[in-house]
Amino acid sequence: MADFSNEINFLKPNIQKLHLDYNNINSLKKSNYGTLLKLLEKRYKVNENQIELFNGYSSAIYSILKFLNLKYCFIYSPCSLEYKKAASNLDYEVRLINRFENLFLPIKEKSIVIFANPSYLDGTYYDLDKLLEYWLSKDATVIIDESLLDFCGENASIKYLQKEYAQGQKLYIIKDFSKYYSNKHLNISSIFSNEENTKNLRKYEPEDKISSFDMIYLEEALKDKDFRVISNSVNIKNRIELEKIFHSCKYLDFLYHSSSNSLLIKLKNISAKEFKSKLEEKDIKISNCLKHDFIDDSFINIYVNSKTCVSNLKEVVNAL
Repeated sequence: MADFSNEINFLKPNIQKLHLDYNNINSLKKSNYGTLLKLLEKRYKVNENQIELFNGYSSAIYSILKFLNLKYCFIYSPCSLEYKKAASNLDYEVRLINRFENLFLPIKEKSIVIFANPSYLDGTYYDLDKLLEYWLSKDATVIIDESLLDFCGENASIKYLQKEYAQGQKLYIIKDFSKYYSNKHLNISSIFSNEENTKNLRKYEPEDKISSFDMIYLEEALKDKDFRVISNSVNIKNRIELEKIFHSCKYLDFLYHSSSNSLLIKLKNISAKEFKSKLEEKDIKISNCLKHDFIDDSFINIYVNSKTCVSNLKEVVNAL
């Protein structure tokens, strides 16, 4: 079956140290994370003193929301459902903003703002200058999720952490490395912020919290200099081909312009359930995105896959 439901990068980095086993785990302990932090510093152009590591995506989200300990949380949705779950469990008053309709709906003073860039499902990349200006006018604390930014190579929000930008005082950037570096079991995420924020956040975090196997995987992935170029080139090429396929589909109502490995498609004259069933009959699997906020049964969501899988999809869609 050609699987277009997997949000993990279908291309994989070249990992050299795959011979490791549990018999030598004690010799691999590196609780100071020095090597990994240096590699992240070099790759993402952010000082290692501005990076805090977490044992997975959910851990990073829960930790930052618990650390900030504010009352209101505004989530620009659709977004990863982890944020709404964590904020609700931590007794925030959660408000959702439909970013498809109006980005500039009012928010409360001194609230938390959560915004994914590029966005989940549709992969839209946003210029955040005006939004940041508005959020700051409300004295908001801003969490930008840039887990999908590596797929598109657009400008990162890290520039706002430089001293000349006032935005950096209340800005936190979350990155989940599992998606881009093609390992759904990779339990390492990070938060970038200014040095003072990072130092305060680090006080509440255990030092020895990340598996050595996970660290070595990510270190090796970051060392693969060709991976970024190849991955982005192939993902963009295959995404464009997917867009062409659906632009010629009779059931297409609207296709959001994506900058990541994800496409969101609004259908007409057919439900997502029926469309999904038609594809499954031909061994094509797509994800059900109905669980996300502001999404109904006229939407389907697909992720970029290999050239062979894309060719199979083209044949099936053209025959519908």
